[in-house]
Amino acid sequence: MKPFLFLTKQGGLRRKPFVAVIGALALATGIAAITLSLAWPVWWPAFALLQAAGLAVAIYALAARIMTVKRPTASDSLATPTGFVDDLTRTLNRRGITSSLIEAMAQSQRYGTPLALVSLGIDGAQALVEHLGPEAEAPVLEAVSAALGEALRLPDRLGRYQDWEFLVVLPQTRTPQALLVAERLRVAVTAITLTIKGERAAVTMSGGVAEFGRGQDLERFLANAHEALRAAQKAGGDQVHAFASSPRAKGAL
Repeated sequence: MKPFLFLTKQGGLRRKPFVAVIGALALATGIAAITLSLAWPVWWPAFALLQAAGLAVAIYALAARIMTVKRPTASDSLATPTGFVDDLTRTLNRRGITSSLIEAMAQSQRYGTPLALVSLGIDGAQALVEHLGPEAEAPVLEAVSAALGEALRLPDRLGRYQDWEFLVVLPQTRTPQALLVAERLRVAVTAITLTIKGERAAVTMSGGVAEFGRGQDLERFLANAHEALRAAQKAGGDQVHAFASSPRAKGAL
């Protein structure tokens, strides 16, 4: 049974009333014990026990509420809806990253802030699976997603868009800075040390960068990033390119 349940509201602690009640309880038992001790000194041990009991009840009530009231944590505020998480990589799934991208586009459109998108693809993924077997897919994707997550900045959002492709949403970022971020991600993936079936698996990744233009729709924005990715892979892979018509584009790294 939860003590003083009437002092809570929707699982939250009404601090002032709760503290007032337990404080009043401790004070009342203390005053009663002292008064009775003065009136009947011979019974002072019993009255001291009464005071201790009042304090114990007050302490128990406070401790019980502290233990049972759920307090918000940083992880709660940053929690992602279950339906938006990819089961394998634990990054955002296609639905989740698309939702994040649409939200970022709306912010960029409204406030005129820059926004960039990076499309990342694992080079030679099909050949890798054919060589090492389908069981190689899970460890490769898990290792790649972990490396990408560690290399990203705090405001950036990462998600597995499809199969071997990831998207990274970069708020407040223009093409030159996005190219630097994409290059850092590429290097992070190249540094992965992965052994599958006793054989070392070399993993590389290519990236395509596109910058959001005012009035641009989702399909065009994604298509621009994908086009830049295809250009990087066609050029030999393990490199990043910017979409040719992106604002402030500087070409490939």
